[in-house]
Amino acid sequence: MVCNDVMTKDWLTAKVPTLVAWEGSRLKVVGLDDLPTFKRVVAWFLGPSEDTERCFSRLRRLNRGLDTGQWWVYECREEPNGVRLVLSFDAASVTVLEGLC
Repeated sequence: MVCNDVMTKDWLTAKVPTLVAWEGSRLKVVGLDDLPTFKRVVAWFLGPSEDTERCFSRLRRLNRGLDTGQWWVYECREEPNGVRLVLSFDAASVTVLEGLC
């Protein structure tokens, strides 16, 4: 949620501690600069689409410092000999991947 003014932000900051969310969840108020940013990319992987988690595991193993825990698969399309994925991943992953190039 984005607040348009200080009064709204203060109201939300006061209300967040009183909200009841699902078990194990956490709510907190942060500034826009503290929000994580995500990049959308297209990647092709060898093998069937059912092995997406195996592909992510292999990427983590082969690329030191890469954390695929916050990656999301938006689209999965079977192609000859592999699968094309549209992924969203965090800025930290972008930094790690750029450092490996």
